[in-house]
Amino acid sequence: MKKILFIILILLAVAFVGYKMYNKPHTDVQSSEVLKSFSAAELFSVFELGEAQSMAQYADKVIAVTGVVYLEDFSNDLEPQLVLKANGDNGYIRCGFKPIEMSKLNQVKEGQNINIKGLCKGINGSEELDLLADIDVVMSNCIIIN
Repeated sequence: MKKILFIILILLAVAFVGYKMYNKPHTDVQSSEVLKSFSAAELFSVFELGEAQSMAQYADKVIAVTGVVYLEDFSNDLEPQLVLKANGDNGYIRCGFKPIEMSKLNQVKEGQNINIKGLCKGINGSEELDLLADIDVVMSNCIIIN
């Protein structure tokens, strides 16, 4: 009987934590203060040199990045993206925007210097998966700032 009661308590605790996580309020990037501002090269370098430490410090935090637009990728209607040059060879900052930002994104041109604010999600890419050789620092919920 004690085991059953213990298991029920554990399941209730897990359900409560899951419910709280699911209903956690989303960060409003527009009104949030920037934790730190980077150039695209600086941000990429910070993650390239110490991914674990950088994740602990910047993951899910609002940061700002300034850089040159390398590529516009509007193929995903739910999250149009701008890619900024970072280390010059195979490292980029991939900035995802909400569809509501499309009018501003349509005014951006490749090669343009831009300031972006968003949630840092960390680095993607893997040395084991050398298909594209690109490594990106990913940001989401981005907005263009002046």
